[in-house]
This record gives sequence, C-alpha cells and structure tokens, in this order.
Amino acid sequence: MRALIPASLALLITALPARALDLGDLEAAREQAAVIDKVTALLEDDSPSVRLAVFEQVMKDDDPILRSLAMEKALGSDDERLRTAAFRQLFHDRDTLIVEVTLPEDPTPTQSWLYSNWSGLALTQLAIDKSNDELSGRFTTVQYNSQFAGQLVRGGMRLRLPAPYVVCELVTRSVSTASISAALECSLEARILRRIEDGTDHGALPVTISLS
Repeated sequence: MRALIPASLALLITALPARALDLGDLEAAREQAAVIDKVTALLEDDSPSVRLAVFEQVMKDDDPILRSLAMEKALGSDDERLRTAAFRQLFHDRDTLIVEVTLPEDPTPTQSWLYSNWSGLALTQLAIDKSNDELSGRFTTVQYNSQFAGQLVRGGMRLRLPAPYVVCELVTRSVSTASISAALECSLEARILRRIEDGTDHGALPVTISLS
C-alpha cells in the first residue's frame, strides 16, 4: 500500500514550482517594461541624432515588440530624417504593400478611367539599395503588371510606375503609425486620351497604404 502524502504537503509541492515560475515571469515582464520605457523616452529625445541612433540600434535587435514600437514612433514622428529611416527599414523588411486607390465623389473622366485601370494596386518584390536609397520592385493593378523604380525622399518616397501610354507616380503626402497617405499622379498619352471622352492628359487619385 502506497504511503499517503498529507494534503498540505501535496499542495505545497504543487504550488512552489508554479509560484516560482510566476515570479520569474513577472520579473522578466518588469525588466521588459523598463526597456520599453527607456526606448520610448530615447525615441522622443530632444536630439534628432539620439532619436535616429536609437532607432537604428533597435532595428538591429530581434525583439519584435521593440522593433514594432520603434517603427510606429518613427513613422509618426515630425522628424523627417527619422521617418526616412523608417521607410528605409520598411522596404528592407517587407515584400509587399497593398495600396487602396480611392475614387473621388465627383470624379473627372480621367479620374474614372484611372480608377478603372489602376485599382487593385499592389507593390511586390520590394527592394532598396541602401547605398543610394533607390527603390525597386513590381506593381500589379486590375489592368497592368510591370516593374517600378523610385527613390526615398525626406520623410517619404516617390515611385515611378510606367505602363503602356500612361506613367504614374506614387508620391507620399502624409504618414501615420498605421498608414501612408499618398497620391497617384498620372500622365496620359494621346492614344489613351482617345478612349476617354473629355479626358485630360493629367489626373490624380488619392491612395492609402495600410501598414497593419
């Protein structure tokens, strides 16, 4: 017959490891919180050089929480150098960006044609040459599938998206922690204009790039 362990001793044996584990988790969480608070404070430092150096150092780390925090702070910053660094990292880290093209409430004939051909826009195979901040990749829409090229600019980007008889540029207008607001500015050649009644050789549509 097996000896019985007193209930109080059994409870102690069961509870001790769990309690120790919980305390360890809490201590680790407190240390992580201290690091997050420190990084947040440094990313809001009065010195632009400190903000940029801290951002670049965090991007070398594997901690997804710290990296996400730094990207959000950088993209939402008024510091153009810091935002540019965030765009540089964005093109390094991501392969695809989905672009939501919006048709204005009272569109011109050219805007309606642009929307019917350029909606469903996606940027894929994203790449950046960090030596000169040149951007490259592919773009697809409901009508087109081709390569794009571009350049980082202070606090944003400018991409050139060429298609047959029409060339569009995607230009950053404003940036938040969750999205990039931009404009799709297009020049149309005569061969396209013949298909658009009362069309003009230039048109633009607002676009949004979600970062979630």
